[in-house]
Amino acid sequence: MVNTVPRFRLATAPAGGESPDRAVQAPASPVRERDFDPELLRRLLPPFRVVVLNNDHNTFDEVIRILMRAVPGLSRPEAEGHANEIHATGSAVPYVGPRERAEAVAGVIRSIGIEVRVEPDPA
Repeated sequence: MVNTVPRFRLATAPAGGESPDRAVQAPASPVRERDFDPELLRRLLPPFRVVVLNNDHNTFDEVIRILMRAVPGLSRPEAEGHANEIHATGSAVPYVGPRERAEAVAGVIRSIGIEVRVEPDPA
């Protein structure tokens, strides 16, 4: 049987550094805002939310610290607000985003014994 797989060689530039037979191309134009379809993105990557539930085992300070560690860019005042909401209402949603990231955030929060749910965001 004859091997019919095409073979390719890497092209190397001449010693001068530039290839004279290749035209210089302008960089690709940036994506314009009108090319962005938020509804398509939402269908392809539906958002998930992390729901943190209240418990009697963790202190406010523990909850605030773990939220700040788990949620990217969450400030201390925002984490305090979520901790207060968890205490007052029984739950809070500190993160909404792609499923994989929501699962990672929930995993960090669970590491100190807090019950967490990851569910599709209905909004």
